[in-house]
Amino acid sequence: MPGWETLIVCDETSNGGAGCGFNDLITLVNHLVTDLILLGTLFATAGFVYIGIKLLTAGGDEGAMKEAKASAMSILKGFVVILAAWLIVYTITSTLMVDTFLGAIKY
Repeated sequence: MPGWETLIVCDETSNGGAGCGFNDLITLVNHLVTDLILLGTLFATAGFVYIGIKLLTAGGDEGAMKEAKASAMSILKGFVVILAAWLIVYTITSTLMVDTFLGAIKY
């Protein structure tokens, strides 16, 4: 997972010429969520940098420092929610892509 995942996961020759199947849909969802995690990480990092600059330039102002700390906690909570959503999606897609799931239904 070193970079962006491709969102084109199948074509007309996939699945022995049958086109896109259920596993391709699950792979697409997995790739999309991975890309969104990378984007969320980028935004969270930028937010923490901004909060750090606000803390450094607060100049001892308790109100500004309290506001910056509250913003940092909001960013952290949001990022934890994003990671929890990724864990749920990853677990579900890993389960659905096992060949023994529901007798390996082919669509």
